[in-house]
Amino acid sequence: MNSVAQRTLATTSDRSNNGAAPVAVIDLDRFCDGCGYNLRTLPVYLDDRTGIPVVRCTECGRYQAASDGATALRPWLNRLTALFLWAWVLTVFSGFVLIVLGEGALAYATLDELTVRGGATTQIINNTVIRTWQRMGPLEVDTAYRDYWLFISGIYGSSFLLAFTGGMYLMIVVPHWRRVAYTGVVLAVPLLVGLVVAFSWNEQAPHLFGWGLTYVAAHAGVQVLGGVLGVVLGRPAARMLVRLVLPASIRPRLAYLWLADNKPFPKA
Repeated sequence: MNSVAQRTLATTSDRSNNGAAPVAVIDLDRFCDGCGYNLRTLPVYLDDRTGIPVVRCTECGRYQAASDGATALRPWLNRLTALFLWAWVLTVFSGFVLIVLGEGALAYATLDELTVRGGATTQIINNTVIRTWQRMGPLEVDTAYRDYWLFISGIYGSSFLLAFTGGMYLMIVVPHWRRVAYTGVVLAVPLLVGLVVAFSWNEQAPHLFGWGLTYVAAHAGVQVLGGVLGVVLGRPAARMLVRLVLPASIRPRLAYLWLADNKPFPKA
């Protein structure tokens, strides 16, 4: 029986359909043929006359078969489903990798932007910083960097938003995890990324390692904060966006955003 969990409900208090006890529940997304409501979590009963498992939509009251049925197209649909599943897994993994690379790039870009090769002569002409080099020396801190606080505020803000997006991304694409797993990931990733950036910076400018480590640590702290807030607010924010942007007829397709937090999902 497709889309139906074959687990018997032991309770006798939950009886309907002319007093019959439910024999199973809809355990996957299954949409009403009449109104499109998501039938997930609804009880399944055996029809008295035919013995066919049926489910009743609580939105429109329509009775329908609990299974999807089987046709000659079913094997091909299963193959296409497997193909799309692998494509989805690859997309999810790629998105996560891009977020991790972005966190590292922001930290390293800070160090690169605030340093300059030794031997540079800095001139400001028409509010434009022009540097010329008499020789190519080791990296030095650019003490003449203009708009320092504006740059730091912007890049730390970008780091926070990227980490928040990462936490929210995890909450949406892998809703079956436990909350401790989300928290572990958003804590571990900035720390690991920070270690990689710190070691890379030590290879390039060991004499500025202590100076650069303060910026790397600051980025890691900002990213941890953003990731934790993304975990806390991720699905509530996603549910709010769904309600604001999508029409009611489409919302049941995203019912997992509610069911993952044991909340009743929106009606069609």
